[in-house]
Amino acid sequence: MSQLKKIFLSATIAVVAVGVVMPAGSASALTADELQAQINTLLAQLQALQSQLTQTQGTPSAGTGACAGITFTRNLSVGSSGTDVKCLQSILNMSADTQVAASGVGSAGNESMYFGNLTKAAVVKFQNKYAAEILTPVGLSAGTGFVGASTRAKLNTMVGAAPSPAPTPTPTPTIEARG
Repeated sequence: MSQLKKIFLSATIAVVAVGVVMPAGSASALTADELQAQINTLLAQLQALQSQLTQTQGTPSAGTGACAGITFTRNLSVGSSGTDVKCLQSILNMSADTQVAASGVGSAGNESMYFGNLTKAAVVKFQNKYAAEILTPVGLSAGTGFVGASTRAKLNTMVGAAPSPAPTPTPTPTIEARG
């Protein structure tokens, strides 16, 4: 059973459990504040379950799926195409709040190699979600949809791509004085 189905099943069980603990006829005895408190409790539980799902699913690995062998090395924007765009869409689709599309082209399992307006909108959401790492260091307060250096750096950490190592300087031979 998929993790998403498990979350919805858990949420449904929680709602049913509230119905068992509080039969429908007794709902009229509760105040609006008490009902709102119960709703808030259920929403908190649902959010905790969604957080667990995100942690369980993790992010795409550099060695698997659309991200196999991918390191983000170039800027991406509307009109870009390539395997790095497909990997980008795969990463964006890992979280419901940054997904490219719910169904059809660009959705999970249907990622494409074309960076269109749906991808741009999802990148904006991604940049806003990780604003402290992507936007703040470059003085921005809102996502742009342009995948530049700071967005690429975040994406590379998510696919497990190691940053390019700095070149090792070649030692310069020295001449020793003999005397």
